[in-house]
Formats: sequence, structure tokens, C-alpha cells
Amino acid sequence: MTTRTEPDRAASSPPAEAGAAHWLDALLDRMPRRPGELAAPPPGSGLGPVHGDRGLPVVGMGVHMIRHGPAFQLQLLRRHGPVSWWQVFGRRVVAVCGPEAVQEVLANRDKAFVTGWPDVVGPWFDGGLLAMDGPGHLADRRLLQAAYGEPALEGYLRRMVEDVTAGLADWPTGRPVRAVGAIRELSGQMTTRALLGVPYDAGGRQVMRDVEACIRAESALLRLALPGTAWHRAGRARRRLAARLARAVPQARVRADDDFLSVVGRLVGPDGGRLTLPQVVDHMIFTLIASHDTTTAATVAAVYFLGKHPGWQRRARAESNARGDAPLDVAGLHRLETLELVVKESVRLVSPSPILMRRAVRDTDVLGHHVPAGQLVSVCTGVNQLLPELWPDPHRFDPERFAEARGEDRVHRLAWAPFGAGQHKCVGMHFGMLKVKATLDALLRRFEWSFPASYTARWRFTSLPAPADGLPVVLRPAPGRPGVS
Repeated sequence: MTTRTEPDRAASSPPAEAGAAHWLDALLDRMPRRPGELAAPPPGSGLGPVHGDRGLPVVGMGVHMIRHGPAFQLQLLRRHGPVSWWQVFGRRVVAVCGPEAVQEVLANRDKAFVTGWPDVVGPWFDGGLLAMDGPGHLADRRLLQAAYGEPALEGYLRRMVEDVTAGLADWPTGRPVRAVGAIRELSGQMTTRALLGVPYDAGGRQVMRDVEACIRAESALLRLALPGTAWHRAGRARRRLAARLARAVPQARVRADDDFLSVVGRLVGPDGGRLTLPQVVDHMIFTLIASHDTTTAATVAAVYFLGKHPGWQRRARAESNARGDAPLDVAGLHRLETLELVVKESVRLVSPSPILMRRAVRDTDVLGHHVPAGQLVSVCTGVNQLLPELWPDPHRFDPERFAEARGEDRVHRLAWAPFGAGQHKCVGMHFGMLKVKATLDALLRRFEWSFPASYTARWRFTSLPAPADGLPVVLRPAPGRPGVS
């Protein structure tokens, strides 16, 4: 690195600690935790019970989790140790925190755990990699990896850069913009052509509305397909997506195009086989949902921290401007080292996917604690990214911790795992990073922004993390742009 930017030691990450300044936080802090054991270990097993908190009847500790996210899980770790449990809306969930406990579950050496996501988010990911296990998951994953190789990524990136440039041209300056909604819309514009090969017209917008309906249903409490409910709307949306994709796949298989659907449709395995039409449809729906939501969350986090730390924003902008006006390719994005550090630190502090869900298929144990069959397990990778034993001064925004000279992310293989780990590690992680960095590069070259020193975003965790107020920001033309002094 030729330039060093000092971290702002006065600024801290809002999700890092759960305070009591707000009346709701003070109320939650006074609510009874009702501690107890999850289940009695089998006699003679030598195992200990899992200790945790029941919380309020029915609701349990659900409001605590929605309000505080990883900070709530940090509190569980401090009260009960690396293996604990908590009750949420009538269901008991085991939480494993810390590198040893997380590694034991994800390594899954005795095959006691399968994916737990279908139990949590519902049927919207059915047929996608996140909802699969066993040989079928492995076979589909190996085949799909070819769709994320560098030649394929170049095609997706070219489309996304064109669309983000066009989309930002409509963003206003000089008046407040709610960044969360604007970035979600921008992500939709970048998604339809890169993944489906269709423009963001009336049809493309309908695709993204259907994707959003599925996303909103993931956190719905009423899981009945009654008219007017999020569950009912998501069911209709998924059926529309499936029907549209079923019509599009035969055309995508034969056209020589570089959108994701065309690439996946043409994939051929080592045995000469390829994905069936229903398989392509299911994998595409999962990819549309997962890539849109997680990249939006990561971009929002980076925009927030760049606005709170203008020194890092200036440094990242200088690198982006220095690349000139040549078309941005994968190699060019890799050379934006400052942006890489900023994104990694942003998703460390506000992880788009702070947990991984598993379900025990038989009685097992984690670090000597009895976990009964059928038990849902929340693998808290986001907590690991905030532990002081892994990260010095962990609540401070300090992208230099990812620089080669410090390498704090290498202290443990599960210290930084925003894309998961093990067999279910996100197969599209490189695509996701490219999308986030391409968005931020375009934003930095066009705008500058900042937040008042007194402003601290209050993050909500109903699905993926986002500022509860929508992150209002006033954009200004970036210094150095033509016509800007």
C-alpha cells in the first residue's frame, strides 16, 4: 500500500453492541430471560446440557434478535458460553459462537447436520444449493461452479457496469435520498440483464417485484397461504418466476449469449449430462433471490461506512479515478485494493449473512454439549467477526486490518466467513464481490457523500441487516468530475 488512512477511533459499529439508550432497548434489558436447559443429556453420555434463555412466553427472545442481531448473540455467548439456546416465537434454536464451535458444526465430520434453511425461510429456496444436501448438492454445485469462472464473470460484469452507470445517471444531488431503497432498485437494474439477459423494463421490474415478495416472506410470522398475507403473495410470485423461467430456458440453451441463464443452460457435466429444466428453474430462482438481497446489504453497509469515514472515501475514489475511462473488467476491479479493504471491513462489521442454519438429524454434541435430533442450530459466523480474541478493537472500522501486512482475517480460518464455509460456502461469492465493488466504484466516481458526526444508523435484523431509517443521504457531485471544481 502506498497510502495509509488512519482509522477513526471515535466511531464504532452500531451492530457491535446492544446499548440501552433507546427506550425499547432499556425495556428489553429488563425483560425476564428465564434461563434453563435445552434438553437432558443421555444418561452416562458424559455430555453437558445446553444452557440458554426462554424469554417471554411464545415470543421468547425474538424481539431481542430482531432489534440487536449479532449483538444479541454476543450476549448469549457471554452468558452461556459458545453453545447456548434461545427461544423465538415458540421455537428453540441452538446458537454456536466462536471459532471452535462454529468449526465443529461446519466440519460435520459425523454427518449429524444438514442444512436448516428450509425450516427457517420457507420453500422459496427449494431446489437451490442452499436447500440441498448430499450427492445431489455436490453434483449440482460442481456443475454450477463453471458459471462463476472468470470468463463467465467478465460477461456478467460488462452488463452490470453498463446498467449501474445508466442507473446512477437518474440519482438526484442536493436533496436527501434513502440509500437502502435506491440501492435495492439499482441492484434490480443490474440483476435482470446480467442474470436473465432481459432489460429492466416492465417485464424486468415484475421479475424483481416477485423476487422481493419472496424475500419479504422469509421473515413472515404467519406462514399460511391466506389471501393478503406475505406467504400467499410470495407463493404467487414464485409461481410467476417459475413459469417465466420455464419459458426462457429452452431459448437460453441455444442462444450464444453471456448472461447467467444462458451460461447455466449450456453447462455440461463430465458425464455429458446437464441440468434438467426444473433444476435450472430452481437454481435460477435461488440465485435471483440470494444475489439481490446479500449484495444490496453489503453495498448499503459500505456506503454507510464510507460516508462516516471520509478519509477512506477519498482514498477509494482516488483509486477508482486513477483507472481512467477504460471499460471496467475483472482484472481492473481486482486492482482497486482500497475498495477491497473497505468492502471486507464493512461486511465484517455488518455481515449480510451473519448466520448459517443447520439441523441435527440425530442426537449429537458440540464441544461436549448435548444437541438432540431435530434441533435447529444457528451457526453465528457474524459473531466471530466481532470477537476481541480474534480482532483487536473489533468494533472499530479499520479496513487496514485486511491488508497483507496485518492479515487479521487469517488468525483463524473462521474469523471472517461472510460467505459461509464448508460444503455450503457460497458458490457465487466472487460474483457477489464483483457486483458490490462495481456499484461502489461507479458511486465513488460520480458522487461524494457524508453523514453528520452525530448520526449513527440503527440497524434492523428482520431478514438481512439494513438501517431502519432507510439511510438518508445527500449526494454531491464528486470532485474531479467534468464541470466540477
